[in-house]
Amino acid sequence: MKFRFTVGLSRALMGALFGTALFSGVAHAQAPFPARPVKIIVPYTPGASADMIARLISNELATDLGQPIVVENKAGAASIIGTSFVAKAPADGYTVMMALNTHVITPASRKAPYDPITDFAPIGQIATGQMMVLVNPSVPATTFPQLVDYLRKRGDGATYSTPGVGSTTHLYTLALQEAIGTNMRHIPANGMNVAVMDVMQNSSTLLIGPVESARTHIASGRLRALAQTGKQPSPLFPNVPTVERSGYPDVNLSIWVGMYAPAGTPRPIIDRLNRALRTVVGNAAIRESLSEKGYDPALSSPDEFAALNRREFALWSQLIQKNGLRTND
Repeated sequence: MKFRFTVGLSRALMGALFGTALFSGVAHAQAPFPARPVKIIVPYTPGASADMIARLISNELATDLGQPIVVENKAGAASIIGTSFVAKAPADGYTVMMALNTHVITPASRKAPYDPITDFAPIGQIATGQMMVLVNPSVPATTFPQLVDYLRKRGDGATYSTPGVGSTTHLYTLALQEAIGTNMRHIPANGMNVAVMDVMQNSSTLLIGPVESARTHIASGRLRALAQTGKQPSPLFPNVPTVERSGYPDVNLSIWVGMYAPAGTPRPIIDRLNRALRTVVGNAAIRESLSEKGYDPALSSPDEFAALNRREFALWSQLIQKNGLRTND
């Protein structure tokens, strides 16, 4: 009797303990996301556009999610270091990334230890920014069609500056050349500031540069903006036409910024983060701040953002291969 009683008691205790553990595990699994701080990795240096936007929205995002948001820069190797870190992070939504469209451009042009499509779960696009077609004021063109005529006549006597071979600006200029049928000669510089200076000093004919890099020089008259390369004009330069509206409807070369999680992150977590982004970027003050910095809000669903990533990765991969710019294979 004593033996049977002891066994029965042990079974009861074991059952109670197992049930408690099971209940605890289920409760933990069902805990609403997020239950602790969320970290946004920015794979660029402080002050870059993705970093600026991450910090701009972090407080409002923390309020919506009910948890602190920590923005951390992990720059280096053309954004590969920070992006690799996020690709290897736990797929639980607590480590995400804010990145430009260099996310799909960099691995198209050089070897990277991740796949920009399969190793990430897109959360949503947040904003777009414009690139400007800039020339020295001495160039005899005051409209984009006039510039195209001028460049065609000069052939490789016309030149364009970029921050370097394979840079976003370089690729955008190659794409623009294909669209308008010109044959400018490339003058790579050591960084964007040097490329801007080359055009201001009339050492180079043309530069495609981001609005934030050019706005001061445009205002001072040291650079002339003849077109914008995206679908919509920047709110900072509403009177500068787009290339599309200047007669080239297939040209859409904007910058975009979005948020990613590691591949395998559960869809309910992706959707929760997307809803938070929509709420935050829908805030009038945030939208105004983005506009003041030259960006347009551009909210998208995770599926729409994933489709944009696939489409542009294929586009840039094809252009890079065609021009023999792939490195480090």
